[in-house]
Amino acid sequence: MAKPKEKEKRRATFQKHEIPFSKKNFIVLIIGVITIFIGFYLMAVGEVDSFIAVTLAPILLFIAYVIIIPYAILKKFKNGEN
Repeated sequence: MAKPKEKEKRRATFQKHEIPFSKKNFIVLIIGVITIFIGFYLMAVGEVDSFIAVTLAPILLFIAYVIIIPYAILKKFKNGEN
């Protein structure tokens, strides 16, 4: 009689998934979120017609939403820069 074939031990091979963001990406993202909080705070605290509420706060919010946050998401830093 022939020997039954032993079951081959198969190990599941999983690909290592790395986080696409580096430490610098998260730092820039946190700076963007802090800038957003500062912008909304300045808008809420300032008087209705003050320079801070009408001009400075919207500029900060624009910079955070349009420049800092997209930069943090789209920029790929090299591994050596971590």
